[in-house]
Amino acid sequence: MISNYHLLELKSFAYELEKSLILKHGHSKRLVKLITFIALFFTSTTSVTVVSATTANDVSASSVTKKRTAVAKLAKKQVGKGYVYGATGPYSFDCSGLVQYVYKKAGDKTLPRTTYSQVTQGKKVSLKKLKKGDLLFWGSSVAPYHVGIYVGDNQFVHAATPSQGVLKQSLSAYFYPSAAKRILD
Repeated sequence: MISNYHLLELKSFAYELEKSLILKHGHSKRLVKLITFIALFFTSTTSVTVVSATTANDVSASSVTKKRTAVAKLAKKQVGKGYVYGATGPYSFDCSGLVQYVYKKAGDKTLPRTTYSQVTQGKKVSLKKLKKGDLLFWGSSVAPYHVGIYVGDNQFVHAATPSQGVLKQSLSAYFYPSAAKRILD
């Protein structure tokens, strides 16, 4: 069954397809016919059964929860690997390189390379309402010096130092973070 969410995705896809075709081929009679077909195809709902928005939201929420869990799981698999400044994996990491790697592989999200840029991503969340996959930052919210990934049960994974490598630690056993961002929502 197709939900309202899927219809929005299809319409968005049609728009992006049209934009791409115009950029690639310019305006022509053939292109106008193709775009007209695409518009008719993607907006026709005569034979589509639409499920309720609640069901679509449940499916979407379930998908996000699975991604959060996958991010936490992959982060934990990196524990024990080395710390190298500037490294982005898969054998060694620095703190922001670990975050970038895990999100690209498990969260299907491309995040910026540095901690300073990563703190600008996502939605700010309370440190009292953390969910798996949330990013934790230390330092100021404008210029953080460290980032880690919350993995649940008051634990986080981070590329700590060259002598420690990638660790899973309790939030209470480390300096408490100054900010948290939710990338997957």
